[in-house]
Amino acid sequence: MPEEEGQPVPHTDITITLKEVLTASPYTLFKAAWQRSNMDKIMKEKGNKVPLILLVPSDAAFIADGLTLEVINKTNPELLDSVLLYHAIAGNMKVEDFKVSENRFTGRTLLENPNLRVKPAVSGQSQFDNYVYLQYLKYADGALFINGKKESTSAAVQAKDGVLWPVDHLLHKPTKTILQVLEEDGRFGMYLELNLRNDALIAEFSEGAVYHDFTQGITLAANANYNVVFNSVFAIPDEVFHQAGFNTVDDILALNDRNPTPYFDYDTYTLVGGLATDTLVAYNRWGTMFSPRDPQSGGGEQGLTNFYTNDLTNNLLSNYTVVSSGAYGKLPVYTNPLEFSKEGGTVKVKVKGSGHPAAAITDPDINTIMGPVHVVDHLMVPKGFKL
Repeated sequence: MPEEEGQPVPHTDITITLKEVLTASPYTLFKAAWQRSNMDKIMKEKGNKVPLILLVPSDAAFIADGLTLEVINKTNPELLDSVLLYHAIAGNMKVEDFKVSENRFTGRTLLENPNLRVKPAVSGQSQFDNYVYLQYLKYADGALFINGKKESTSAAVQAKDGVLWPVDHLLHKPTKTILQVLEEDGRFGMYLELNLRNDALIAEFSEGAVYHDFTQGITLAANANYNVVFNSVFAIPDEVFHQAGFNTVDDILALNDRNPTPYFDYDTYTLVGGLATDTLVAYNRWGTMFSPRDPQSGGGEQGLTNFYTNDLTNNLLSNYTVVSSGAYGKLPVYTNPLEFSKEGGTVKVKVKGSGHPAAAITDPDINTIMGPVHVVDHLMVPKGFKL
């Protein structure tokens, strides 16, 4: 063997355990909730050596949410289980490496929802995987962001079997689909009506042969192996349509009169032509409807687009594959059609090459079980589109 060269890299073994870190911490209400819950039993069943990232709210965060010590001591342990499991992420991380990474950390919490199913991670082994609530972690500008929201400037504590990261708020699991958020919010009536009427027009022009469903991917799928897919939407409030000169949905649909009426060609089994109103709003769903399709084999597989605002950078997403080349690899890959910028802390988005003003995300990261809803202040239209 050759002689060793160079100097040993300094290295300090971490011997303290996560349990010891938590015991020594000042987070009395988190510890009280843990003690009253069934977490010790749950962790024993999972195997006590499972590494964890604990997102630990401060006492002030618990109190701000109404969970005082008195309330905690009266709360059903199973309810506390669900709160704590959502703050516990399976796995470990090297905090210093994570801080300098551009990529987000997708944390799988220990909290599952038995009524929801997602695409299996390993194809062919099962029809679906159980839905696990996720926490998307990103470190930027000296702070920890969770699901796009700034949650901590406190230092994480590295243990040999995990990480304790203090956070400033009690984290709440999402409970609604993207469609439910859009429907219940009250700001997006025109956006929803326009897309549904586009669906009806395409069904009419294609005699039902073309599948055109705005709700696909933003509501629970029926009669499918898995019912949740991960997406995001740049939602258009009614006031944006009004500012663009459209007072009603009928005003918007009048844009379709400037193009020939689409028709279905049964020789090629394709719809010839399209709707101007589809083009007006399609890029708010990442433009996936414009991805290449084959009359026989259909289109490619849509990639995940559940990106929070701190993920919306050109460095990360400029060439991101939004739709794959299809089952046979014959189709061109459809890459992200959007470009991003940041101004005064506000993320802006526009269609690549468009001369229209970029849309500012004015209400970002409204969390759902599928991914975020971002509210924008302008229409996102491509180059050459005239309003």
